[in-house]
Amino acid sequence: MQELTVKFTPASGDPPRNITLRIGDPVRKAQSWAARVEILGFDEPHDATTQGEDWAQVLELAAMVLPYALESMVSAAGGGTLEPSFYERPPRDLSSVPPEIRAVLGLPDPAGS
Repeated sequence: MQELTVKFTPASGDPPRNITLRIGDPVRKAQSWAARVEILGFDEPHDATTQGEDWAQVLELAAMVLPYALESMVSAAGGGTLEPSFYERPPRDLSSVPPEIRAVLGLPDPAGS
């Protein structure tokens, strides 16, 4: 398991809190691979499982999902900053990902519904 703890400072002026980001070890399933993605420390945790065709793909997908889920959670908390900055590159454009795949990956709906 890969784990990183960052400090979230809410834009509202509320006290900072620690946020734990986790990508679980890839696990071989009957016809695919799976890895957990967790974000802990917000009011509601994020916990999703990514699926991939092989060990490398499931890790790649988990690493792609994490910044989107984290951005969504920071936004839902009213904004704020993370220290250290978790993701400094522009996130990949996933707008073409079908809604049913977005749901499986735990990605927010771009339409906001």
